[in-house]
Amino acid sequence: MTLGEWIARRIGERGPMPVSEYVEACLYDTDGGFYMRGGRAGGRSGHFLTAPEVGPLFGAVLARALDAWWAELGGPDPFTVIDWGAGPGTLARSLLAAEPGCMAAGALRLVLVEVSPAQRALHPEHPLVASAARVSDALPQGASAGVIVANELLDNLPFDVVRRTAGGWEELRVSVEDGASGRFSLVAMPAPLELVAGLPDVATGTRVPVQRAARSWVAEAHRVLGRGRIVAFDYGALIDVLAERAGRSDDPAAGLGWLRTHRDHDDGSWWLSDPGSCDITADVALDQVQADHRADVCTQAEFLRGYGIEDLVAEGRAAWTERAGVGDLDALRSRSRTREAEALLDPAGMGAFSVLVWSVN
Repeated sequence: MTLGEWIARRIGERGPMPVSEYVEACLYDTDGGFYMRGGRAGGRSGHFLTAPEVGPLFGAVLARALDAWWAELGGPDPFTVIDWGAGPGTLARSLLAAEPGCMAAGALRLVLVEVSPAQRALHPEHPLVASAARVSDALPQGASAGVIVANELLDNLPFDVVRRTAGGWEELRVSVEDGASGRFSLVAMPAPLELVAGLPDVATGTRVPVQRAARSWVAEAHRVLGRGRIVAFDYGALIDVLAERAGRSDDPAAGLGWLRTHRDHDDGSWWLSDPGSCDITADVALDQVQADHRADVCTQAEFLRGYGIEDLVAEGRAAWTERAGVGDLDALRSRSRTREAEALLDPAGMGAFSVLVWSVN
């Protein structure tokens, strides 16, 4: 039985499926989910690019931030850095290659949390690295001091969809179209009060995500970490901006401007067709994920500049000038920093991503 057939049978037995359950199955179903079948970020072998896959520069800048936070905490040993949603471990490799001061001092411990077995199999084998499907598997008692990093994780957590009407809110759920096609579509039904509690008033006809899983992740991260920082890199906006991106429509089948799909570096897939064949993400509702814990928020470009990306680029240029005649691997890596920085700081792309930093105790 394919994943699509299972979803159709589940809908036939229980009625229209919440979008969060549909997305959960499409991404993480044991047999048919996109990530469980090997979908991941990456260049030639992946389906989309995130900052660590652009090159090692992102990890080198983050290593500087880790050292700054480690020093602020008084240099604890161990200093646990949890990469939550680690994918194939690209960011961890960059951090290790950067050799931050906390690593040189013997304090650094890297914990890579990734639910997909296919991606965990790609994690680096290193004495400082632990790999687990859940943070509780690697740290049963949590981390006493350190940093939790979530790079493009919150957008990948399941979400629900609601639409504002003249009389209140209605929930959009996944159903099977009538007839022989068996295609999936969205249908409207009254929204449970607990689903829409706390949502701001938006224009009639607009549709917004409800990201309870992302909000719960923030709460869990606070429980796991004794003291330190939680930092999330992601694309998103306030809920009223997301409502504008989706536009107004009385048609449940209309597109959602804040929902994205990724497959083979193409974002043209229709998220309700061929479940498990593509990544499904939602722009992060920044006000929802901060409902219980307020964060310091800046753009990714501001964060990277604040922790010395321009210094690293200047070092790379100098190294290339010195070793251009040799043309060895180190020289080529140094030369690539300029190109990487352009992508990471792009105000129309990754540079505009949001960075949320929570200080814990």
